[in-house]
Amino acid sequence: MKIGWNIWALLSCIALSAGAANYELRPDDELQINSVLASVNGEPVSLEDILPATRQQEYQAYAAYSGDRLYEAIRAIRLKAVNDLIDRKLVIADYRRQPFEIPNQQIEEELDNVAERMGYRSRAEFIRQARQAGSSIEKLRSEVEENMIVQLMIYRRYQIEQDITPREVYEYYQKHRQEFVRPESLELGMILLPKDSPELEVTAERIAEALKADSSRFAELARLYSAGPGAEKGGSLGRIERRRLRPEFAAAMPELTPGRVYGPVRTGEGIFFLKVIAHFSEEQSDFRRLAAEIRTRMREEFREKSRARYLEELRKDAILRYFF
Repeated sequence: MKIGWNIWALLSCIALSAGAANYELRPDDELQINSVLASVNGEPVSLEDILPATRQQEYQAYAAYSGDRLYEAIRAIRLKAVNDLIDRKLVIADYRRQPFEIPNQQIEEELDNVAERMGYRSRAEFIRQARQAGSSIEKLRSEVEENMIVQLMIYRRYQIEQDITPREVYEYYQKHRQEFVRPESLELGMILLPKDSPELEVTAERIAEALKADSSRFAELARLYSAGPGAEKGGSLGRIERRRLRPEFAAAMPELTPGRVYGPVRTGEGIFFLKVIAHFSEEQSDFRRLAAEIRTRMREEFREKSRARYLEELRKDAILRYFF
């Protein structure tokens, strides 16, 4: 139950282009960017509010599902994001009722820390990038403050006092051994020509010929022609487990050699071209390299139980409504 939102998501998704907005509304054409999905104590939660948190997951769903399953997957992704945002709002409202507050100096210091963690040389450079993305220092500062509030309220209320022994860490690893296997995966590129595209076959043939002549033009062609997710990033959908590929994609891609291009792949949605940008083999992680990570994970599981108890208490007194 993660309720701290990422500053980078805020920066990268505040200003939605018209093309991106069209994609985000799929597969439910009745939704508009400002559609209200839920409310908490009368305060609305819109589609626009959650897109920074759901966009990449929706891209990956597009690679794994189609039809009704795609609709269900995206609805589940959005429902989780709505609930996370509701929890965040409830925690912040609880903080506003308390007789203490986070000093402004700490917020300013954390804003500098965020800029540094994201690789900016100065706060001024960070702010310039934010403004170019349609944000402002006020929005960034508010996001930083809210993240600090969420952490403060949760960890102030439920402190971890127990120690975790090396034996317990090893026993946890043995019990969850399969969870520490990195499954075979790939970074997938996709070009989608919807079935109702004008001159569909002509465009598909043009792309096929261009890729046959020079497969390195895939990203360029995705930006020019693709109506699918990730088009603005050269068609990249990010890293996806091979076992989660849509059946028609898996059947069309028997070998995952980096740089290999497949297509045209014809489905009920249209014509796809696919590229294996990178391939990652299955790997069993070594316990010695994982011990610190496992200890952190065990502590986080304890924190999650604490968060759940806290948020359950807040939700009991809240008026929640869902509209999708």
